Amino acid sequence: MDSVRARLEAVTPLFLAGADPRGKVELRVPSIRGVLRFWLRALLGGVLGDSNLDTLRQAEASVFGSTDTGASPVVLRLVEEETGNVSFSNIVRREGKHYSPGIAYLFFAARSTRDEPERQAFAPGTRFRLELGTRPGSGDSAGQALKLAYASLWLLTHLGGLGTRSRRGAGGLQAIHEDARPGDLPSLVISSKEPTQLRTEFAEALKRLRSLVSTSRSANPSSPSRFDVLHPAVCTIGLVNKLFDSWHTALEAAGKTMQQFRSRHNPVHRAAFGLPIVFRSRARLAGEIHRRRASPLLLRLIRLSGEKYVLVFTVFRAHLLAKGENLKLQGRPAIVPDLTIIEDFLKDLEEKAGPLLEVTGW
Repeated sequence: MDSVRARLEAVTPLFLAGADPRGKVELRVPSIRGVLRFWLRALLGGVLGDSNLDTLRQAEASVFGSTDTGASPVVLRLVEEETGNVSFSNIVRREGKHYSPGIAYLFFAARSTRDEPERQAFAPGTRFRLELGTRPGSGDSAGQALKLAYASLWLLTHLGGLGTRSRRGAGGLQAIHEDARPGDLPSLVISSKEPTQLRTEFAEALKRLRSLVSTSRSANPSSPSRFDVLHPAVCTIGLVNKLFDSWHTALEAAGKTMQQFRSRHNPVHRAAFGLPIVFRSRARLAGEIHRRRASPLLLRLIRLSGEKYVLVFTVFRAHLLAKGENLKLQGRPAIVPDLTIIEDFLKDLEEKAGPLLEVTGW
């Protein structure tokens, strides 16, 4: 097999643009390729470990290329099929009537500011066609590269998202059809109708995806890991055992819970959810060296085959900042928090949204 074609649909608003982040919405191949690289790196790190970065770079380059090794053996082609746009204000005020504070909190970076207009998004229901193919003349290894690229796409469409606020439920892409898939890899299309079935579907798929990576040099990652790694020792994947009627009601429930939880904790502890933290006074909490750190907690929605929605979460237990680096708040050093606050948030989510089901055995 030299290509895989899938139809993808945005199940939550997709905030993505070109050179102007607040301009016209635009989905380009480089955006997808960049996120696929992230998930491939997480998959590789979960099998090969996180200590030998040169080995990991070589394995990643064998799929998506690099300046040293040349072009990727995997070619991506993207076609917009059915598109529609929606503004941040229309997202948080459904039909201009009901304000949704939870969603406004999750998507706050898309709001208008004193200096910039609000962001536009591809509306839920927007569809794209994506093809993964092998580059002509790329050699015998192209088949394995295609399988690993497909595995990265599975992870993106089940655990991750694309664009701004993708770790807070935005930008969820889901496959609604695939022409074929390489080997015996798991389908991109969700078949489960209940949360418990989805948990089993996830566990079986993750085992198969991890088996793709060569185990001749397998190693366990450090704990906490050096970067986001898909390994049960440093990554928790789970879902809320509750069916939601729409993406809107699901994210509103999650957003309200997170807003109320974070309001009870001081800014230094909240840093565990990602950096920087900017206050209304323009004060900023960030690392001494690294100003930004993506959240270790990823929230996304999965639409089941019965058209109901389930909230899925992934927690990466990686170092928040580089070893020896501290936080700075208004120029003063602050202690780097651990991730126990995220575990406390999940307990809060369980109390308010529904029982949590952890994906195990992968």
